[in-house]
Formats: sequence, C-alpha cells, structure tokens
Amino acid sequence: MPRLSPPIPTATHSDATPVQRYALPKRKRSLLLSIWPFVALAIVQTVLAISSLHILGAMRAFSSGESQWSKGQKDATYALARYAVSGDPAAYDQFHQGLHIPMSDMRARLMLEDQGYAARPQAALLLLQGHNEPEEINALIWLTVYFKNTESIGQLLARWQDADEPLQELQTLAGDIYASMQLAPPTPVQKQSWLAQINALQIQLSEAERAFNKVLGDTSRAMNKWLWSINIGIALAMLSLLMGHTWRLQRKTARAEDALDLVSERASTTLAAIGEAVITTDAAGHVMYMNRAAEELLGVSLEQLVTSELVQHMHASPSSAGSDKDGASAWVQTAIADALQGREHPRETIFRLCDAQHHVREVKLAFTPIGDDIGTTEAVFVLHDVSQEQRYIRELAWQATHDQLTGLVNRYEFERLLGVLLEQTKHEDTAPGDHAIMYLDLDQFKVINDTAGHIAGDAMLRAMSAMLQRCLRAGDTLARVGGDEFAILLKHCSFDDAKRIAEQIRDAAQNVRIQWGERSLSAGISIGLVKLAAPLTSVEEVLRVADMASYGAKQRGRNNVYAYDPGVDQEIARYVGEMEWVERIKAALEGGHFCLYAQAIEALSTAADEIAGGGLHIEVQIRMRLPDGNIISPVLFIPAAERYGLMPMVDRWVVKQTLQTLAHLQKTAQSPAISCCAINLSGTSLGDERLLDFLQDQIARHGVDPRTLCFEITETAAITHLPNAIRLVKALKALGCRFSMDDFGAGVSSFGSLKNLPVDFLKIDGAIVADMLNEPAHRAMVDAINHLGHALDMKTIAEFASTPEIVESLRGMGIDYAQGYAVGRPQPFSNTIAVPSSNCVH
Repeated sequence: MPRLSPPIPTATHSDATPVQRYALPKRKRSLLLSIWPFVALAIVQTVLAISSLHILGAMRAFSSGESQWSKGQKDATYALARYAVSGDPAAYDQFHQGLHIPMSDMRARLMLEDQGYAARPQAALLLLQGHNEPEEINALIWLTVYFKNTESIGQLLARWQDADEPLQELQTLAGDIYASMQLAPPTPVQKQSWLAQINALQIQLSEAERAFNKVLGDTSRAMNKWLWSINIGIALAMLSLLMGHTWRLQRKTARAEDALDLVSERASTTLAAIGEAVITTDAAGHVMYMNRAAEELLGVSLEQLVTSELVQHMHASPSSAGSDKDGASAWVQTAIADALQGREHPRETIFRLCDAQHHVREVKLAFTPIGDDIGTTEAVFVLHDVSQEQRYIRELAWQATHDQLTGLVNRYEFERLLGVLLEQTKHEDTAPGDHAIMYLDLDQFKVINDTAGHIAGDAMLRAMSAMLQRCLRAGDTLARVGGDEFAILLKHCSFDDAKRIAEQIRDAAQNVRIQWGERSLSAGISIGLVKLAAPLTSVEEVLRVADMASYGAKQRGRNNVYAYDPGVDQEIARYVGEMEWVERIKAALEGGHFCLYAQAIEALSTAADEIAGGGLHIEVQIRMRLPDGNIISPVLFIPAAERYGLMPMVDRWVVKQTLQTLAHLQKTAQSPAISCCAINLSGTSLGDERLLDFLQDQIARHGVDPRTLCFEITETAAITHLPNAIRLVKALKALGCRFSMDDFGAGVSSFGSLKNLPVDFLKIDGAIVADMLNEPAHRAMVDAINHLGHALDMKTIAEFASTPEIVESLRGMGIDYAQGYAVGRPQPFSNTIAVPSSNCVH
C-alpha cells in the first residue's frame, strides 16, 4: 500500500567551506527581531502544508493499493473457482497471478512491521510486485513505519491484517485442489465442496475489504479535519500575532511621535531660552528658523527674515574691516559661504556686526552643515555674543598693565617697555644719551598717610600723577611703580633736555597742594635721573641705578634732582656697591657664611674684675666668610645692612649663635668661664617691638644664665627709640641681664637720657680714646665721661686701647675696663674660649 515519502537526507561534506559569520547591521537586526514570529509561523505553515500533502498522498496510496489488492484477490478466487470446476491449468495460473498481488503487499507489510525502515528495499520490491504505483511506494512505507503506532493508522493496519488468514487459507485450498486433481478427476460432490470453501473465503475477504475501506475513509476524513483545524489554528494565530504586532507597532509609533513632539517642544523651548543666536538655513542660505536671541541680535523677527537670504541681514562693522563697507560685507558673505559648503572656518574669529539699530556686537560664529552623500541640505549657525566678554578681556588687559588708582602704566608694563627700548638700542644706530629714565619718590608721603589717612594719600598720588602728565612730552611714558614711586621713560631725549624736564617737574611738585578739611597738604619730590648708556644694558641694572639715584636725591636734602651719567659720575657707584653687599648679606644668612669672633675686655682694677664676675669679659662680633676663605670685617657690610633694613636679621642670627655656644659652655663647665658676654643690638632692632619676646624666648630655650649676658646699644639708637629702649632694658635687667651704652660721646650726647636708661656700662667712643695722649681735649672728654658714669653708678669701658701707654693712662684716670689691640685682638669665638665651637659656619 502507498505511503508518504520520508524527507531526503541532506549529504554533508567534511571539506565544505564553513560559512563566515558576520555581524548584521543594527537596523537589519532590529528588522529581524520584529518579524521573526511571522517568519516562524510561515515556516510552520509551510512545513504543515507539505506534511498535509504527504499524508493525504499516503492515504491515497493506501486507497489505491487497496483497490489493487481487492482486484487481485477477487481475480484469484474467480480463477480458483474455474479451476476447481474445469481443471483448466490456465485458470490455475491466473489464480496465482491474482493471489500474488495481495500476498506481495502482505509480506511487505509484515517485513516493515518486523524490521522497520531497514526492510525498505525488500518491501519496496514486494509492493512494486503488488502493482502499487512506484511513486507512491515510498509514501506507503513511510506512513506504515512511522505512524503504525498511531490510533488511526494502527486501526487501518489491523483491518489489513484481517485479510492475512483468509488469503493464506485460500492459498492452502488452492494447493489441495491442485493435488487432488493430479491424483484423480474430482467428483461433483468434491467440486461442490471446493466451491463452497472458495465462496466462504471470498466472503471473509470481502468483509475485510469493507472494514478496511471503512477505516480508511474514517481515517482520511479525521485526518482531513485535523489538518484543516491545524491550518485554521495557525492561520488564526498568525492573524492574532499580526494584529498584536500591528498594535504594538502603532503604540510604539505613537510613543515615538509623542517623544519626538516632546523633544521638538523641548528643543524649541531650549533654543528660545539660550543666549546664543541660532539660525537655520537651507543650502542656498535662505533662513528657515531662528530663535529669540537671533532676532535680538539681528534686530529683525523670524517673520520678517524667513525665506530671505541670511547674508542680506548680517552687516559687519566698518571698524572690523577698515573703512570699506563692501569689504566688510564680503567678509561676512565668505564666512556664510564657507559654512554652507562645509569648509573649515576658524572658530576663534570674532566678527563685529551691526544690528538693525546699528549697535555694534562682537560675535563668534560656529556652524554645523546638515546633509547627505550628495552634499549640504541645511546649515545651522550659532552666533555667540561675546561683546561683554571682550569688554571684560580688554578691562583685564588694561588692569594688568595699568595702576588702578592713577590710571598710569604699572611697574610690569613699564619694565616691559623699558626692555623693548633697551633691545632696540642694541640694533639701532642711536647716539648714546638719546634716552633717559627718571625715578621719582614723594617726600614725606608717609607723614600724609599717617596724619591725614590713606584716602588723603590717594588724593595726593592722583594730584601728583596729573601734574607729571602735564609736564611730559607726548611720547614719554609715565608709570606708577610703587606706593609713592613713579618712573618716567624719556625716549629720544638728550640728557640736558631730560635735566630741564626733571627741574620743571621738581618745581611743579612744590605747587601741588590738596585741600583736606581745614588742612592744605603738599609733598615734595626727589628725582633720580639716569642716562641710558653703557654699561646699563638690562632692565634690572637700569632700575637699580635709577632707584639709587633717587636715594641720592633724598640724601642731598630731599626735593632734589640727582642726575647720573654713567660715563662721568662715580658717586652712585657707592650705592650700587651697597646693593651688592645687600645681596651678599642675604646669601650669607641663607647659606650660613657668617661666623662669630670675640674680643676681650680687660678689667683695669680688682674691683672692676669682681664686678664683671671674675671670669672672661668679651664682646661678640660678626664676620663674613667669602667663598675663597677670606674673612670680611663688619665695617664693609654693616652700613649696607643698616641702610637697607637687614640688621634685625643679622642681630637675631648673632643672638642665636652666641646663646647656643654659651649654653654648650655652661653645660660642659669649660674653663675659664665667661662671666660677661656682650652682644651688640642695632638701632633698627631696638625699634622692633617684637625684639623683647625674641630675646626672652632664646634665653629660655637655650637655658643660658641671663647674668652672663650684656647687650650693647648705641647712644644714638637709644635716643631715637627711647621708649622701646627703656622697656627692653628694664625687662631684661629684671632677668639678670646687663646693658652697655656703646659709642658714648661720638655725637651730640644727651646726658639726660642716661637717667632714663639704667645701663651698667658706659663705653667711651674709640675715636676719642685713640687720640687722648695727643689731644688734651679728648683726654678731658674721656675723664669727664668717666666721672659722669661713676656719678650715675655705671662702670666705664674705653674702646680702641691700641697701645700699652693708652691702657696705663686709662688705668691712672680710673677707667674700669679697656678694650683694644693692646688688650687683645678679635679671635674666632672657639679660639677665645679654647673649646670646639660650631658658630662659624662655612
């Protein structure tokens, strides 16, 4: 019987080229993700349709096979009946031919039921002998093998099996009839019996045929309904899926449209709110959109500008492109054309545009071309108004180079201009002295600030700057370089003309007065004038010399002009030398190149020795050690340190190093012990209100016995800083320290000040002592000071005792102590005390 053919197996080739995997584009992947349910249902529908056709074809093969089987068994029974009656051998052959058809189908079925698909070749040959159509044999075998256990096909095969026994009995009966006829002719009774048996078997086979046909019909109809139900169900599922997918797509599209509307609304709101002007044009430059900022910038509304060319409404300021307005418009046109064509455009270029009200705006232009593979279809222009930023930048640039109070050039800009001028003179054939510089310092300006306040001082500075500007030429540069200091650069000005201008300024300054309440304030001016000539080749050298020249003017009595010509005048070299010493002093403090010396002070009587403590009485002195190892006397660098305010640092270094050494000696009990160590304090240090705290802290920190310390202060410093000096002396004497007034008699002595300063020693100035043997007046002064000191209960010390004769003369006069080369030369502190010391740092 026929069946559906099984799927043809696909041959695999081991040498087949593997399929290359590649990543699908994102858009294609999204498409596949959205349509895959439809593809799956379509595949299922196709497979089901093909399977349905195969099943229906197999059922037709069963029906066709049944007809061949039924015809064969009928032909066999009719032929056997004729053979039983007539004994015709031809009828017997027809019987076997007819019976061979159903018997071949039966044997094929039995082989398939027993061996399964492995018996396919033999079963196919038997089914072909059973007169089945060759194209239906495979379908018949496939259905029998794979669906024999199903209810429908199982019943169909069972009805087919009902014909097996009658067929076998018919075949057996035919053999019996044939054997009987070979032995003897049959009797009528025998023939009648054979015909009855044949008819009975024919009835059984017919009943089996009808049952098979009934089951075949029922199975075909049931399978047809089942296939229809499945196809309709899949169709309904596909329709439902399609409707659901369409609904989801509609919702997604709606959400996308809503989101797009929201984004569009937000973009419109944002563009309307931002400060930058945003303009959209088509490829031809016609305006399509612009926000509120663009309307304000151009001075026209979108309704007025839409569909018109943008370039017609953007007008460059004439100042941005010279006086040629057409050239300015072309500049703007070029920028817009570059944007529309997608060419590079310098983003930092600042355009000066005029709006409809002819207000100048400074803007930066940025653009984004929008297009496809063909070219630009639209362009978005962003115009950032940087007018305020540029105004701030110009203000900051001005503030960086000008003084806020007076509006003059500041020191930084002045030094830059001076440097440019000096560099030019190196490469130009400029005659020496063609340029000059003035450094001006107001006299007594601090008095105005202290007495009238800083506001009055500011008013005086503005008045002075206005006066200076009136006195200068058009090309001169005036700058404020310090609190009350000005500088003037005179280019292409002879030195004689520069002197004349300086004198005019000095005279004009005397007439500058400001009314401050009921007071009339004025200030003089000291001018240092310097000729720009060799060897002044750097800004630092010129300003340093100019400052020194200004200082020289003050030294001459203030309100003066000091004119310095490097080729003639050598006086200022002294000030330059002092400035060099200032740098050396700073380097020595930082690098540890100072060291301590000490000079002995000898008691000239036993009573004086006992008062001094009976041990060594010394004065500590400072020295500077140069890189080559030479030791420099303080006479060379102390004046510069005093002049430029470095003495407080020097004094503190001496105090620290001295106390450190004394602390070491007191702890190690070195002999001979120092009973009195004198340390000099300068006038600047004496005026420092923090000095007392510093000294008390150092004494406590090093644990030095205060009774061994004696601080020397000069007479001039004590008078100048009398309140501070009194406070310092009383506080330290309360600790046990002693004091000595140094250089007494060097100037106009104030004997009354000694009553207010309870010092312990009175040191007679060495200049008086050195000539006392040759000058009776000096000897009388020494004797008078000695009597004065003793009257005030002070011990006297004579300096510069350089010869034994002076020492003996001092002893005879009743002087208590002597200090000088006849007593002892200054020695390194370590040699003086004969113990190792680290106070001299190399």
